[in-house]
Amino acid sequence: MKPYHNTTIPLEAQYLYRRGLEMVDQQKEDIALVYLRQAVFIAPGFSKAYRELGNCLARLGRLEEASVYRMKASRIDPILCGAAS
Repeated sequence: MKPYHNTTIPLEAQYLYRRGLEMVDQQKEDIALVYLRQAVFIAPGFSKAYRELGNCLARLGRLEEASVYRMKASRIDPILCGAAS
């Protein structure tokens, strides 16, 4: 997996985001949610974590909740979220 380097996002949040992605890769969506929620709690401006949290919730069929997190991600970084969604 590629390292995630961003000096504006605390290292702890970056670590939790990467762990969340690892859990998604292992199809452990429920565990991924825990890591991703912690990442956005620590770094409320972490658009990638919000987007992945929304994607994870959508895969679990929690579409209403997913749209809330995807909306938060797009408000933080409209270009990234528009191109990657």
